[in-house]
Amino acid sequence: MESNTPDHSSRGHAPFSPSSLKYVAGCSGYEGRSGTNAAAEKGTRIHEALEVRDPSALHDEDEVMIYEAIVKQEDEYTKNYAKGQEYKEENEILLDVDLDSTNTWGTCDRLLTFGNKAILADYKTGVSEIDPPRSNWQARAYTVGAFQKYPELDEITFVFYIPVRNEVLEGTFTREELPLLVKQLADVIRNGEKVRPQWDGGFPEVDALSPSVNCRFCKHEEYCPSLGGLAVEIVQRISGDNLPKENIEDPTDPNTVEHLYIVAKVVENWAKRIKEKAVTLAKEGVEFQNLKLRSMGATRKCTDNMKLLEIAKEYDLEQEDLLNLISIPLKKVANAVGDNAPKGEKGEKSRSFLDAVENNGIIETSEERFTLS
Repeated sequence: MESNTPDHSSRGHAPFSPSSLKYVAGCSGYEGRSGTNAAAEKGTRIHEALEVRDPSALHDEDEVMIYEAIVKQEDEYTKNYAKGQEYKEENEILLDVDLDSTNTWGTCDRLLTFGNKAILADYKTGVSEIDPPRSNWQARAYTVGAFQKYPELDEITFVFYIPVRNEVLEGTFTREELPLLVKQLADVIRNGEKVRPQWDGGFPEVDALSPSVNCRFCKHEEYCPSLGGLAVEIVQRISGDNLPKENIEDPTDPNTVEHLYIVAKVVENWAKRIKEKAVTLAKEGVEFQNLKLRSMGATRKCTDNMKLLEIAKEYDLEQEDLLNLISIPLKKVANAVGDNAPKGEKGEKSRSFLDAVENNGIIETSEERFTLS
């Protein structure tokens, strides 16, 4: 049977899509990571269900609950706005946003038209905090696109339905604001068009980049010179040292390398503590605006190897096959061999054991590892 559920997964995105403009406005070098994830795929399924008002293709109870909450929020808001007026409804509206010397485009979820006024709606299925429409770059872009596509509209109320946060955010725009909105959007995208290409084969100027909490979504996070600049600033603030001005991604001055190494160790340890603290708070019930507790599963360790051998054999896995799957810590075995030797001979017996193992050609030695302290 052919499904009537729409497929949004194959849609492309504008280079500077409306949903990414918040990040580009914050940092002109921002570029989102490619690919998808479980949360994005979940959101896509819910959007597809909302387009046809049919939840039958949703995967679990949580998705159905979010779907039903959005339907309830939207129906209540529309009823209060309409006050008995008839309206025209359009779903999944493709909006081209003409910004004079540049452009963008995207798909907004729903448009309800009441004569020369309209509700432009977008559904948010995640837990992240959303900026109100008047200060939201995505809402501004979609609003401009709607004003341009529908010249009969004089007023657009943009609404975000956010059931996971139990929020409905609204903001009204008038056609008189269109020139200013166009200029604001054009400035953001033009700056991005100037800075982003500089990643190809090099790095943008540090002054063109603005690190923030949104860096975790950027594909250039791991090698961004602006983030490295923050590390240099930490060194200078703590120790008062004036480091040479050079490329911190590939420094050659030993003094700079040494200081950056120390900073990396300090920041690494600090980051570990902060992440552990955040997880502890989340497990205690604290709710964060942009973070959600997720289980990574638990590891299992066998505490009775002899019993494991017995059970494996009952399931037709021979001892030899099981041993081939096991990585035995050689250092611990050598120590156990030494423990069986008389006092004063433990070390020699351990070394003799390791020599015997190596002479039998059953040791694979990794490259020597180094660190600095």
